[in-house]
Amino acid sequence: MKKLVLAASILAASAVSAFAADMPARIAKAPVAPPVMTYDWSGIYFGGAVGGAWYDTAGNFYNNPAFLWRTGGDTALIYGGFAGIQKQWGNFVLGVEAGYNGLDNGFTTTAGTGLPGSGCGYGAAFSCQSRLNDIWYVGGRLGYAWNRFMVYGQGGYAQADIDTRGIINATGVTFDHAGATHGGWYAGVGAEYAVFDYLILGIDYKHYEFDSKQHNCNVALVSCAGPANFRNVDADVDSVMARVSFKFNPWPAGPGARY
Repeated sequence: MKKLVLAASILAASAVSAFAADMPARIAKAPVAPPVMTYDWSGIYFGGAVGGAWYDTAGNFYNNPAFLWRTGGDTALIYGGFAGIQKQWGNFVLGVEAGYNGLDNGFTTTAGTGLPGSGCGYGAAFSCQSRLNDIWYVGGRLGYAWNRFMVYGQGGYAQADIDTRGIINATGVTFDHAGATHGGWYAGVGAEYAVFDYLILGIDYKHYEFDSKQHNCNVALVSCAGPANFRNVDADVDSVMARVSFKFNPWPAGPGARY
């Protein structure tokens, strides 16, 4: 009996060993990596900017169209504020921004020639003067983001206040004062970097084109020479500005794209 039990035990142990040998080896699974989180550009933002602007005005005395109105290009300090809202889908960021810019500048002066088709159409004893004041704008932005860095294009409607006048070179006495609010458009590009989730630094370029408007001085004033000096005036401006903005995000952040 003892021999029978021993033989059965040996047979059972052999069967278990053979079954274990036939089982596949256990493969250890690597831990699941958490989703890669990248910066979310979605949000509402506001900020300020400062830089340089280059501008000039052009046109003609429309009652004497061969004689031009022009002031040569000038530079000015430009500064202002802005606010906007944007939303990110994948790498693309779509938004709307509005802003105001002021220019720290005086009147630009271009000496008269007294000749048709040439610069300032006043006589040689006089000069044309112009000053571009406030600029307002509102338009769209389309960006492409790599985590905390984004480049964008922009464009939309712009408006500016422009003043013009003549000046007597010998005495500095001014005349023919006039001004108008000009509508127009702008387009440009820029780049931004999110230093912190709420703090963004950037550089921005805009080109503005302002439509032609009539600048007619008040004929009731002694300083107004009358309809002979009524003029059409338009303007263009280029600006480069450094920006700082503060953003908060009312939408919940989700996993970003993998890079």
